Amino acid sequence: MRKTTFRAGLAAVATAAMLLAGCGSTDGKDGGSSATVETGADNGVAELGADEILTKAKESLTKAGSYRMSGAATQDGTTMKLDFAISGTDLKGTLSMGEGADIELLSAGGQQFMKPSEGFWTMLGLGAQAKTMTDKLAGKWMLVPATDQSMSGIFGAANPDEVLKPSGALTKGEATEVNGTPVITLADGGDADNKVFVATKGEPYPIKLGTATGDGVTFSDFGASFTDIKAPAEGEYIKKEDLA
Repeated sequence: MRKTTFRAGLAAVATAAMLLAGCGSTDGKDGGSSATVETGADNGVAELGADEILTKAKESLTKAGSYRMSGAATQDGTTMKLDFAISGTDLKGTLSMGEGADIELLSAGGQQFMKPSEGFWTMLGLGAQAKTMTDKLAGKWMLVPATDQSMSGIFGAANPDEVLKPSGALTKGEATEVNGTPVITLADGGDADNKVFVATKGEPYPIKLGTATGDGVTFSDFGASFTDIKAPAEGEYIKKEDLA
């Protein structure tokens, strides 16, 4: 599988799910009051070094407290899509890896939950057991133990340090625009085809991972209030070990 730029960007988050098969595991947009990117005074990040710019971008995401990550990308012939609302360390959203391999994800109150489709289990190579697992869940959430490293890695999208972690040395590129926002480009030496774009006016938020006009993950709704990110009640989820 092709190496990705920033590990918890779209392709990387999806890759984490795809890697579950290699680990031998058998196991809608949320409402929010959006906040737009500021387009005021120059924030000075374009004059900094590449690593300093990335640090500023991470700090801005952390300071925002909440934001949305959404996008699509094609990797190894499979189109993957995600839409996550993130608030602090909490997360809610969907991840699709094509061929009906979809997952709803929820992280709230220190607990992690998944609602996998039958296609997801099939992707993991469970064969006929995929339907059995799906029937046992019966539309409920599956509680994923934090100690389960094979599945917990998918929730790294809520961690700015993971979202913006390059696989190689960073270099600063051209100043351009993404969706009307002035940005400075950072290129990852680990994957020259993908980049991160950081706003050069207002708060230096990361605006996009990917390419300026093509596939990738966009960031938006900085500082939004995602009120429906909350843990399911007792009876609305099943422990992972109870599905075995």
